[in-house]
Amino acid sequence: MTKRTLVTRRHAVGASIATLLAATGLPWREAKAQLVAAAGGTPGSDLLVLVPDSPQFLDLTQGFNRRWSAPNCGTIFLPLTEAGAQEALTRAINFGPGRFRVRAGGHCYEDFVFNDQTLAVIDVSLLNEIGFDAQNGVYYAQSGGTNWDLYRQLYWRYGLTLPAGSCYSVGLGGHICGGGYGLLSRQFGLTVDWLTGVRVVTVGQNQKAMFNRATKKDSGRLQDLYWAHTGGGGGNFGLVTRYEFARLPTAPRRAELIITTWNWSDIKSDADLGVIIAAFEQLVSAMPPTAFAILKLSHQAAKQIALIVQSTYDGARGSSNFASQVAGWLGERCTSQTVPAEGTIGGHPVYLPCPLPYQDLLWFEAVQTLNGSGPNQKGKYKSAYMRKGFPPEQIKTIYSFLTKEMPRQVDMTQSLLQVDSYGAQINAVDPRETAVWQRSSMLKLQYQTYWQEPQSGPDPDDPHLTWIREFYRAMYADYGDVPDPARDRTNNMDGCYINYPDGDLNDHRGRMKALSLYYGDNLARLMRAKSTWDPHDYFQNAQSIPRA
Repeated sequence: MTKRTLVTRRHAVGASIATLLAATGLPWREAKAQLVAAAGGTPGSDLLVLVPDSPQFLDLTQGFNRRWSAPNCGTIFLPLTEAGAQEALTRAINFGPGRFRVRAGGHCYEDFVFNDQTLAVIDVSLLNEIGFDAQNGVYYAQSGGTNWDLYRQLYWRYGLTLPAGSCYSVGLGGHICGGGYGLLSRQFGLTVDWLTGVRVVTVGQNQKAMFNRATKKDSGRLQDLYWAHTGGGGGNFGLVTRYEFARLPTAPRRAELIITTWNWSDIKSDADLGVIIAAFEQLVSAMPPTAFAILKLSHQAAKQIALIVQSTYDGARGSSNFASQVAGWLGERCTSQTVPAEGTIGGHPVYLPCPLPYQDLLWFEAVQTLNGSGPNQKGKYKSAYMRKGFPPEQIKTIYSFLTKEMPRQVDMTQSLLQVDSYGAQINAVDPRETAVWQRSSMLKLQYQTYWQEPQSGPDPDDPHLTWIREFYRAMYADYGDVPDPARDRTNNMDGCYINYPDGDLNDHRGRMKALSLYYGDNLARLMRAKSTWDPHDYFQNAQSIPRA
């Protein structure tokens, strides 16, 4: 066999069928047959089936978060085509409701995919094509693609983009339908604001896998299926194979990246910290939609607090002066002196090993610069939306937990409260138009803590977990220990983000209360869609949407 046509077992699980065609130059049938044969599949099938003695099997039973794995999983289905995805679900049904899971990028924060109950996994990562469907007149992205695939293909082929996340390896399968957002979202809205169609394999009343294409223009049941994927979260209604977009925004030409840091040694009190936070809040309120700001309130063990701003523009290089505006703004409002960044800026999104204070880049250079998921680690996350700024009592709590002394062996350098700018074009959409309820927030919060251990697996008593749980409860003690809008007379709290799932929320008055924090008044319609499209509850996890 010549080098041009050689396909190894490693290649067979490292690329889509389209990538294989490009690499070999073989006709479709020959290329697919070679791929299936190399992976040990059945001739004529669009589906690879891996078992525990397959060399890559164990790697696919663990996700990005090293806390979670699926030790009892015995079968992994790898569809090569969307037809193969239907075959995969047809076979996975035999394991029973809740005993199989769907994996795209493997970035789920909780154990919704990888846990002791999972007996089979449908891994869609080989469905990673992104292009233009001339027959239907839509751009499309298959669910196994990643953020990096999306940006690269849309930009190089068409000069277009989607306001998705900056963590390069996050899978589109869960990211888009959960209401994914990113550094262009204040300018262009959420991913689902551009979604006009979705292809989903579902389990019908007859308990057979059915292929569906639902669009924004449909009515009745199909319209509910489409709408449920505009923020209803992954793993609820069916197996997504493809997202469709009738149009997409033109990518910006250039971007300024501005990084400002403060030394913790200069922050002596909660009042000092409050000045920095207040300056950030005022910046978010004043800056144009073309700018996105991230305040990384890291634990004092990290030695610094960082502010990252991206501002896009379409003029000639150097024609934007937003960096000088930010410097002037902070200089007028912050008593603490800004200093150069030292070491790695951690957390998601935006993991920066070598931060520079200022860069004026081509936009795609900026994408690559901020394109970091960071290393695989153990982690725990929590979220909140806010319509206004932080009240004084919360700033005191933030200061208390970010300066909390921990045992020497507990590394807190990657423990932080990250505050993202929100609003602008995101809030131009009615909360009922998509399944994303939070359309009036100014800030989006992600509580994060990371740590490394020699072995993967759960650490239920790890001090990082205790720290973040106590931090969160203290922040929302006045609202029932969670950011519950129903218990906030100031109309500031606005619930939580489903793409940052937090299993602890189930401990606060049960799963339904947790779901109300994610979905607000859209929950009832999502439950009706669940009853219609997954009547036997095959797609379920600890925080999946129940039937009405």
